[in-house]
Amino acid sequence: MEQFTVRLDGSGRILLPAKVRKQLELQQGSVLIARVDKERLVLETRSRALREVQAYFSKFRPTGGKLLSEELIEERREEARRELED
Repeated sequence: MEQFTVRLDGSGRILLPAKVRKQLELQQGSVLIARVDKERLVLETRSRALREVQAYFSKFRPTGGKLLSEELIEERREEARRELED
């Protein structure tokens, strides 16, 4: 992992070196996600943060079965059919 030094300006802004911006394909106006992890500042691109969230939630996806949302929709439709029959 490559390390580099950045400075905070008077407005609290951090300037990322051009090499880093190019490597991450960052342009003017690009949005980064920032979080404090213990005593560390972590910056991520939105796409990286999204991949991490998707990976986390994919653990809860049923294997070989229906998605929970599909089951819920199916149950609601069945309830609506029963109400119409009554």
